[in-house]
Amino acid sequence: MEKSELLEKRIEQLEERVRFLEEQIHTKPNISQPERPIIQDQQQVRQPVEWDILIFQKILPPLFIVVFIIGVIWGFKAVSDYGFLQPTVKVIIGYVVGFALIALGIWQIKSRKNLGHMLLGGSIPILMLTTFAMHQLYNISGPTVAFIFNVVWISLGVFLTNKYRSQGIGIVATVGGVFVPFLINSTSPNIPLFSFYETVLFTVFLWIALKYSYKALYYITVIFLQVAILVFFIFANVPDAYKWIAMLPIFVQHFALLVSLLKTKQMLKEQAYTLFTIMLLTALWIRVLFTDNEATVLMIIITLVYGICYYAYQKDSIRAPIFIAGGSIALLNIMQLQIDNLLFEGIIGLSFIYLFVYKKYKHMLHMILMCISYFIAVYYVLSISIMNWVSWEMLHWTVFIVGTVYGVYLLASIFIEKTILNIGVPYAAVMILYFLHMIAVLVSGDTGSNMERVITSSLWIIVAILFMVLSRFSLPQGKYVGVGILFVTLAKIILFDISFVSVAIKASLFIALGVVGLLVSRAYYKK
Repeated sequence: MEKSELLEKRIEQLEERVRFLEEQIHTKPNISQPERPIIQDQQQVRQPVEWDILIFQKILPPLFIVVFIIGVIWGFKAVSDYGFLQPTVKVIIGYVVGFALIALGIWQIKSRKNLGHMLLGGSIPILMLTTFAMHQLYNISGPTVAFIFNVVWISLGVFLTNKYRSQGIGIVATVGGVFVPFLINSTSPNIPLFSFYETVLFTVFLWIALKYSYKALYYITVIFLQVAILVFFIFANVPDAYKWIAMLPIFVQHFALLVSLLKTKQMLKEQAYTLFTIMLLTALWIRVLFTDNEATVLMIIITLVYGICYYAYQKDSIRAPIFIAGGSIALLNIMQLQIDNLLFEGIIGLSFIYLFVYKKYKHMLHMILMCISYFIAVYYVLSISIMNWVSWEMLHWTVFIVGTVYGVYLLASIFIEKTILNIGVPYAAVMILYFLHMIAVLVSGDTGSNMERVITSSLWIIVAILFMVLSRFSLPQGKYVGVGILFVTLAKIILFDISFVSVAIKASLFIALGVVGLLVSRAYYKK
């Protein structure tokens, strides 16, 4: 029995020893493992800038391919000015240079990838330039042949960008393609051909940019189309009958960006902000070029389109806010065009729309738009005075005061911070005091300035009492604002009113202020 007991104790000791060793085996890796990824992250963050790659591979190729293209253009101009070459020879040389750049670019890609991409991209605008010169300068070919050739060069740029997955080729081809028409001297520009050409160019390269998520190409494609149309309208005499055709690229751009935001999932935030920017520019184009009735019809169509898009994507936190913003801009333009007297109310309403949208989606763009629209309303309302009881000015000021008070309440409920009330309540009080001063002027009428001063001071005292009453319920800042109004009223009486009013009015004003001040002190006095 003793041997069996000893054996059992020995087994227990061995089991405890095994548990101890197992715990040590499991704990050792846990001590050393957390330090390794930290060292790797630090090494990744501290990687030095490779200046050779940055300068010689990323900066120099695109810069000097542009310089080369400009040199080719000036070279053609030089030989044309001196009459060294015949038009046919110059066209042939242009095409030879373009295809030589393609061959050289394909050869360089094997060893110098970035340089090869830039050479391939530079060949596209040279081919386009040669085609425009062949058609418009030298009349060697008709418009049909020139159009077919340009479609071929655009397709070649698309093919090279797609084949070599190069954003650089797309950028160079886009920029060169956009400005090729402006490098040609023409006394009578072909507006339909220009518009159709720019529209096709933009649509194709926008598709490439979205397909491969090329942000730089996306922005350049969008921006340079706007620049091209602006330059065209500045330097070309566009007849009124051709304005719809000339605006075709702008309309197509807006529609294409809207469809891409609806149908694609790449770069959603970038697409959303770009669409809103283009909406602003489109509205500006429409207001400048079209009559009020034409602009109204276009804005109604845009409003309906954005309304339908919002209804379909109202749960999307990225798309829905942009649709609201775009539709609201169009709606505001409709109000300005057709009911200009209610434009101010539209701006105030727009501010609340942006605020409610921010409350729902937490989209910072709408908070920025709310601030901008409200500051516009402040600037406008401070520039007008109320001259009659029944007037647009009275309506504007009433809506402004009510909107300001309610807006401060909404902001405080959204952000739940005392700072908003500490700033917003005094600001609203100042606006109310100014509004009541204009009311006092209307009440006093032709009775004179003395009555106006008395009525203003009386109204301000009443407002001070109301603020202090509100502080007893739900507005702690009210008592301080009320006391501040009393001090402002006292300062106004002493500095501006006392030398103009009679002794009886002085007595009544000081008695009223004194009584109110004592009551306030008694109400808030604490032992």
